[in-house]
Amino acid sequence: MSPAAACLCVLCGLPAAGKSRLAGELRGRAQARGWRTLLVTYDELIPARDWQESEWKQHRRTVLMCLERFLHQTHELSDQTLTLSEADGVWLRFEQMRQRQSVSHTLVRSQPLVVVLDDNFYYQSMRYQIQRLARKHAVGFCQVFLRCPPHVCLQRNRCRSQPVPDEVLLQMCERMEPPNEIRNPWERQSLTLDGTDVVADGHVQKLMDLLASALENPLSPVQDESPQKEADRQICASSVLHQADQTCRRSVSQAVTSARGQASPDVLKALAKELNELKTAFLQELKKDVLHRVSVFPEEPVDTEKLLMDVSAAFQRRSHQIVSKHQRNVTDG
Repeated sequence: MSPAAACLCVLCGLPAAGKSRLAGELRGRAQARGWRTLLVTYDELIPARDWQESEWKQHRRTVLMCLERFLHQTHELSDQTLTLSEADGVWLRFEQMRQRQSVSHTLVRSQPLVVVLDDNFYYQSMRYQIQRLARKHAVGFCQVFLRCPPHVCLQRNRCRSQPVPDEVLLQMCERMEPPNEIRNPWERQSLTLDGTDVVADGHVQKLMDLLASALENPLSPVQDESPQKEADRQICASSVLHQADQTCRRSVSQAVTSARGQASPDVLKALAKELNELKTAFLQELKKDVLHRVSVFPEEPVDTEKLLMDVSAAFQRRSHQIVSKHQRNVTDG
């Protein structure tokens, strides 16, 4: 395959891990090689506010649409509808960002374009969306993870003009899913750098080599999937959910059985009712997670055994809290 005219490079890591500083260094080196660069800073496209989760996700989808439109080299999308009434704020900020950096819509192989995406990208699913976009348009893809201790990020973050709340940064730290090329083959084009201090010149050179490799080896376009593959994923999800339901049912039965002889029939009835309500809500949450995984990661097999072990442990923790509460009520009574 011929070298790509563009490459999407994901910079991920905690807030204040050093991503913006590295992005500036990367742009200077890239331009010295004759590459054009477009730095897409999510914080500028999605201003910090107390967004509802649904609003925040919608804004991130809009950023993807902006990238889609840009890669199409036109103001019309092939299979998505983006109107100014829906996303004028994000799209206008994207265009202003592009114009400030003097980047045209035209892609030419003689002067490749490196699109640097600066965001936390703490879930692998966030990064996978970018990889799929790169595959769709047959451009290069790579990602760089800035590893930095939380206490260093917290200290730097507090010195910012608009710091991220400490609790938000710590939540991101708990949720962070660093690139894992063993588990996720699509993350092979990845590099992990230490952001504790200034990134060494040799490490920046490794990043430039990674970008050159991504440009030389564009991803193959996504092939349309057959209805059978989609059906197989749905069958897999249904099987996992059925087994999880059986696991939760056994846990409820065991909890109620253990409580017999220590509680009155009314208490047992209330306990069973609350545990079954927990089971229903728990399985609904699990269904969303499983369906999301098989749709976002269609090429990855679901580790059913590990998933069911995690489900069992999580459900037992939550059900134990309910059982303990009822036991206290019996003791107090």
